[in-house]
Amino acid sequence: MRIPVLGALLLCALVPPAQAQQPRELRLITDRTDQGVLRPMLDAFEARSGAKVNAVFMDQGLVNRLESRPTEADVVITKDAELLEIAAQKGLLTAFNSKAIVEGIPAEFRDPGNRYFVDAYRARVIYYAKARVQPGELSSYENLADPKWKGRICIRPGSHDYNLALFGQFMVSYGEAKAKAIMAGLSSNLARTPKGNDREQAKGIFEGKCDVALMNTYYHALMANTPEQKPWADATAVFYPDQAGKGAFIMRSAIGMTKADGNRDLAQQFLEWVASVEGQEAMVRGTRQFSPRPDVGIHPLLTQLGAEQGLKGGRFKMNFVPLAPLAGQREAVLKHVADIGFDKER
Repeated sequence: MRIPVLGALLLCALVPPAQAQQPRELRLITDRTDQGVLRPMLDAFEARSGAKVNAVFMDQGLVNRLESRPTEADVVITKDAELLEIAAQKGLLTAFNSKAIVEGIPAEFRDPGNRYFVDAYRARVIYYAKARVQPGELSSYENLADPKWKGRICIRPGSHDYNLALFGQFMVSYGEAKAKAIMAGLSSNLARTPKGNDREQAKGIFEGKCDVALMNTYYHALMANTPEQKPWADATAVFYPDQAGKGAFIMRSAIGMTKADGNRDLAQQFLEWVASVEGQEAMVRGTRQFSPRPDVGIHPLLTQLGAEQGLKGGRFKMNFVPLAPLAGQREAVLKHVADIGFDKER
């Protein structure tokens, strides 16, 4: 009886338990609402690493979620990098220790404490009706506050993260008085109640409800590749504001590690992949944004944006506002949006 028992023991030692054969799991939380944008990247990382990515997608309240559940996820990705700056200031993120990230992502796109980095960016620009507006009529964000645009502007709610980030950059770059004047002028010139997402504004231009809108660059490419929305893209062109001045403002998305410590090596591995040339090329393909890496090219559908105003290859002058002072403006901007009734019914 001893031989069979010994053989059974050896067999048990050689065959790992079922639990050990399960792939490691990376827990991710993000406020990106379109799962299809990130899913190809997550699938690529799973194939590369052998790990399983379990992602939670939510629309609002990302920082509050991190505060209430600080170790729920290993990695956090946000469409608005300002939120990760706020999270970092609240002590909700863990610094990465990676030569690959530091060497791959330029310093201006990394948190000085290495608690997060910008994984992509897009410009918030002026879309205009090609049939009713000439690019020579446009110049700057401030110009949209001119009475000549009264009843001609569409925009999503001023209280949305995208516009809070834009208005916050107004505050930092232009100063409070000028920023508030631009916001008030925009509000006075709106054609309708701020509503919907950015694509809704392009639809408004197509339907003749307005002539110009403030939107992110990548929506033009996304609409052009969506059959039912292609007419909206065809009806609009993109103008990069302030190219003779400070430049256009950018919206940044970002990625960081949470305070969870049980899976930190895999979390950093994921961050390093996102920062790599391969990961950044996947990000550009999936999101139609610009990469912070200078060695990663522009998406082909973005290279013609701004051509009507003389830009070449999709390159534009940006007004770069650091995230730390921007995060400090958020509450003041939100209060001013409410004070002037930016989102009121029209």
